[in-house]
Amino acid sequence: MFAGMDHSRGVRRQVGSFVLAAALGGLVALLGIRFIPATDHDLGPASVATRTSVGVGLTKVVVPPLGTVSAPTHTSPLVFDIQLSKLDFSALGEVLDSGGTEELATQLEDGLRGLATALTIRLLLGGLVIGALTGALLPRRRWSLVVAGANGGVVVMAACMLLSAATFDVDAFEQPKFTGELVRAPQVMAAVDRGVRSFEELRSRYETGAERLSELLALVAQPNESPSEDSVSILHVSDIHSNPLGVEVAKQLARRFAVDAVIDTGDLTSFGEAIEGRIGTLIRSIQVPYLFVPGNHDSFSNRADLDDVDNVELLDETLTEVDDVSILGWADPTFTASNETSTEEGNDIRAAEAEDVVAEVERVRPDVLAVHDSRLASTSIGEVPLVLAGHTHERSSEERDGTIVLTVGSTGATGLGSFVAETDLAFEAEIVYFRLGEAVAVDYVRFRGAGSEFEIERSTLEPPPEG
Repeated sequence: MFAGMDHSRGVRRQVGSFVLAAALGGLVALLGIRFIPATDHDLGPASVATRTSVGVGLTKVVVPPLGTVSAPTHTSPLVFDIQLSKLDFSALGEVLDSGGTEELATQLEDGLRGLATALTIRLLLGGLVIGALTGALLPRRRWSLVVAGANGGVVVMAACMLLSAATFDVDAFEQPKFTGELVRAPQVMAAVDRGVRSFEELRSRYETGAERLSELLALVAQPNESPSEDSVSILHVSDIHSNPLGVEVAKQLARRFAVDAVIDTGDLTSFGEAIEGRIGTLIRSIQVPYLFVPGNHDSFSNRADLDDVDNVELLDETLTEVDDVSILGWADPTFTASNETSTEEGNDIRAAEAEDVVAEVERVRPDVLAVHDSRLASTSIGEVPLVLAGHTHERSSEERDGTIVLTVGSTGATGLGSFVAETDLAFEAEIVYFRLGEAVAVDYVRFRGAGSEFEIERSTLEPPPEG
């Protein structure tokens, strides 16, 4: 009897050791996935190197010298990093000349299928090797533990790849994030977006991926182009707080994205000093209309000085139009920088004036209501399609009762502090795109430091419900 019990305990220990070795093999294989060599594969005239790491399910496409386009494409703990390693310009030119991006997309589709297969095989083999090594390093080394570790590594890799494949949504690139040189940002975002209209005609995710990638590769061989001309684009900035770098960021974005106008939702100045009104000399160099909606840090004398700048239009209970987009601007009724009006008193004044705002909204029915503090728009929710605001120095986006409220972070980072010292805060702005007077998409821009590296994130806006 005792011999049987000992045998039973021995079997349980062996099974437990086997399970433990398999679990450790799978875990170590997942954590060590970045040590698995890159998968090199040809995609038509291009060659790419694909690396995999642990993280939230992202796909990153790196196309030097354009930058990196990424999107949350799948639900698994893997990040796929696809980097262009070689491009045959002569072959690319021949394909584009003979069949355009459609022919290029066909070649890329076949290559993407092969890349997916090669990547899966490479990860399975990598999981097997890492898992086996893990089992071999366990105490009481036995071949059974090596086999268990190898099985665990393969099973974990297979599960991650199956989950990635089952949940992979290439349409996530409708709302991509771009990091790279500002000079090519508008063209990259437009290239990624160009294939959207034909999605219904595409038969598979490989076709869709090839369609987008072909536009990016074609862009490498082309000179800079203007952004899409079938929409009205408006640059939204706020809370510059007298920082000359913030004005320069606005100027560069307005030029690079060829926007139709700039909307500044207030706190262009900071302390109420007369000298701050001279920031208008910098704004004068921006080559498009600058629509200024004063905030609670813009003194009434500085508002008047800025209104005298040639390209500045002060919006204070004023309706204006940018092409077919109507904009109602409502200046902040307070000036709190002098501390004569407290924050609490200012909030009470804005809440009371919100009733006047909604009355004007109902009368003129604008496409956009621009305010500094969203409290002024609190009673206009449900009465106007889009509200643009600032004040909080934090980005937010929400939809309530058919109204989209977009609050932009500080375009001046920490104000003058960013000009004289290093700061971790980003310069932020957003480009809002309109079609037929309706906001359809937003490119949100973050910029840190005085270099040229920008991060741009595309978001599409759902149209408000009928009625």
